Amino acid sequence: MNVRAQHNVLLIEDNPGDARLMQEYLSEPSFADFDLAHAASLKEGIARLAAGGIDLVLLDLTLPDCTGLETFTRIAAAVPQTPIIVLSGQDDEALAMNTVHQGAQDYLVKGHPVDARIIARSMRYAIERKRAEDALAKERDLLHTLLNNLPDRIYFKDEKSRFIRISKAVWEQFKISGPKEAIGKTDFDFFAPEHASIALKDEQEIMRSGTPMMGKVEKEILPDGSVTWAFTSKFPLKDKRGRIVGNFGISRDITEQKRAEENLQQANTELALKQEQLQDALTELQSSHEALKAAQFQLIQAEKMQSVGRLAAGVAHEVKNPLAILRMGIDYLSKNLQQPDQETNLILSDMGEALRRADLIIMGLLDFSATRALDLIAQDVGTLVEQSLALVRHEIGPSIKLVREIAPKLPTVKLDQNRIKQVFVNLLENAIHAMPDGGTLIVRAGMKQLTAQDIEQDQERRFGDQFRAGQTVVFAEVLDSGHGIPKDKLVKIFDPFFTTKPAGKGTGLGLTVAKKIVELHGGALDIRNRREGGVAATLLFRI
Repeated sequence: MNVRAQHNVLLIEDNPGDARLMQEYLSEPSFADFDLAHAASLKEGIARLAAGGIDLVLLDLTLPDCTGLETFTRIAAAVPQTPIIVLSGQDDEALAMNTVHQGAQDYLVKGHPVDARIIARSMRYAIERKRAEDALAKERDLLHTLLNNLPDRIYFKDEKSRFIRISKAVWEQFKISGPKEAIGKTDFDFFAPEHASIALKDEQEIMRSGTPMMGKVEKEILPDGSVTWAFTSKFPLKDKRGRIVGNFGISRDITEQKRAEENLQQANTELALKQEQLQDALTELQSSHEALKAAQFQLIQAEKMQSVGRLAAGVAHEVKNPLAILRMGIDYLSKNLQQPDQETNLILSDMGEALRRADLIIMGLLDFSATRALDLIAQDVGTLVEQSLALVRHEIGPSIKLVREIAPKLPTVKLDQNRIKQVFVNLLENAIHAMPDGGTLIVRAGMKQLTAQDIEQDQERRFGDQFRAGQTVVFAEVLDSGHGIPKDKLVKIFDPFFTTKPAGKGTGLGLTVAKKIVELHGGALDIRNRREGGVAATLLFRI
C-alpha cells in the first residue's frame, strides 16, 4: 500500500469565500496528503512562512497590504526554495507570464471552471517540479563549482569542434575576459595552426568512431610561439537519444613536469657523460698506476740485477785464478803419480768434474755480468734455430718427437748469432730435460702481427712495454710436453742461481743470461706453462 507524504500548504487569501472554497477542496479524499494553513494578508503570510515547515504556497495577488506582481516577488523573496501557485481573480495573460517568469509554478484564475482534481494535480506538479528544479539547480551549481575551481581545463564542443562551454582554467589559458568570448570559436582562434590541426583531427576521429582518446601528451603551441604541454583525455558528447553531437575533454597542464623531465634527462645525460669521463680517467689512472708499478719493478729488478752482476763479476774474477791453480794441480797429480790405485783415480776424476762445473758457473757469471758490445749482423732467425737444433741433436733421444714449424725466408733481424744461439741452445736443453720419459718438442719460427691477446695473457703483460698490439715481429718458440713449472716457481725462473733442476744438473744462470742477451738485442723473452701441459718459451724480435 502506497502512503503519500504529507505536505503543508499555506493559503494566502483575503477573500473569506475563496478561502472557504479552498478548504472545501482540500477536505476531499484527493487532497488527503495536504494539510492547509491560512493567512489573510501578506504580512501574516510572511510571518507564517518565517516559522518554516511550508511545502507549497497558494497565493492571491490582491491582498489588503499588497497587490499585483509585487505580492509575488515579496513572497518569492521570503521563501525562494518554496514552490508558489498563483490564484488570481485577474485573467491577465501578461501578468500570468510575468509571474511564471519570476518563478511561479502555475497561474490559476478564480471563477474559471477549475475542479478539485485539477487543483490537486497542479499542487502536486508544483511540488515535484520544484524538487526537480532544485535538484537540477544543485547539479548546475556543482558543475559551476567544478568549472570555476578545478585547475584542470574542461571544455565542451559541438559537432564542428566549436566551444559551447569552458572552465575558468581554459579562459585563463586563452587570456580572455570570460567564457562567453570562447563560445562559437575553435582551437584555431587560440592556438597555432600546427596544434589546432592535430586537435581537430583527433576530435573528428572521436566523433566518427565514438571511442575516447585517453591520456595523450599534447604539445600546445600558442600564437605567440610559446609552448605548453598538456595531459589530455577527450570523449564523444551524446544527447539523450545517444547520438554523438560533439565532444568534450579535460586536460592538465604538465608544462612544469615536462620541463622537469627534460632537465632531469639532460642532467642524466650530463651525469652519464661525467661518469664516462670519470671511468676513462679512472682507467687511465689505473693504467698509469700499473705502468708505474711495472716501471718501479723493472727499476728494482734492474738495480738488483746490476748489483748481482757487479757481485758476479767480482766473484768470478776472484775465483777464476784459484780454480786455474787447482786445475793445474789436478793435471800435475794425474800425470806424475806412479801407478795410482783405483780409488785415487776416482778422487782425481771427481775433483776434475767439480772444477769443470765450477768453471761453468764462473763462465755463466762472466756472461751475465759482461757488458761488451754485440756483434750485430743481419740474420735469419729460422737459420739460427736450425743451427741451434744441430748443436743439441745428440741430446734428443728416440723417445722425443721433434716437430719443426720454421717458416722459410723470414725478414732478417740484426743479431749477434753466437749469443742468440746460446739462448736457443739453453731453451732447447731445458725443454729436452723437462721430458725425461719422452714427449713432443715443437720448434717454431715465423713472422706475425701481434694481437692484444698475444701482448696480455692471464691479466699480465707478457713482453713488458717494448711491444704493442698491431706490431709486426719475428718470433721463435720452443714448446715441450713436460710437466710444466710450478706456479710459485714460475715467477723466479729468471732470478740468478734459481733452478728447477735437481742438484748438480744446472747452474741457475742459464735463463738469467738468456733473458739479458735477448733484452740487449731489444727483444723479449717470455716463458709460460701451456694449457695442454708443458712449457712454452717465446722470443720476439723487431724487424
